[in-house]
Amino acid sequence: MKRSAYKSILFIAAFSIVAFISACVKDRSLTIGESVPEISAIDLNDNTVKLSDFRGKVVILRFWASGCRACVAEMPALDAYYKKYKEMGLVVVAVNRGDSRQRVTDFVEDLKISYPVLLDPVLITQKKYGVTAVPTTYFIDRTGVLRKTVFGPVSLESIETFVAELL
Repeated sequence: MKRSAYKSILFIAAFSIVAFISACVKDRSLTIGESVPEISAIDLNDNTVKLSDFRGKVVILRFWASGCRACVAEMPALDAYYKKYKEMGLVVVAVNRGDSRQRVTDFVEDLKISYPVLLDPVLITQKKYGVTAVPTTYFIDRTGVLRKTVFGPVSLESIETFVAELL
């Protein structure tokens, strides 16, 4: 009797875990080749910025947090890359994952970041994209179609390759 109850509990637990993981994976994935969801967030000057504001440009959409070492290490390099290619139609948009406005402002000023940095204190935009960890980077073409997703750190060589195909 105890053994069958134990098996039933184990089965229910396993089924629940599989269902939970399936739901997470489903929510997390955006499909390459499809239009990306619209997002809207506030920049450091209290302006509302929409992703669609950058239609016609190649967009590197980066979700980050100030406590993420890879994020911090890559931000200045992304800025240099943005400055180099912005005249060709590249924009980098960095959406912060839940840090305070002051922390983000200090961070951006210290590193002299020139691309748009947006605040997402309650993770609304990140939920739309299914972002569960940072850094997460999306490469979006000029028509708003997702072309590449990178979960975790991304090298400048990879960025160069991905963006060269889109510019």
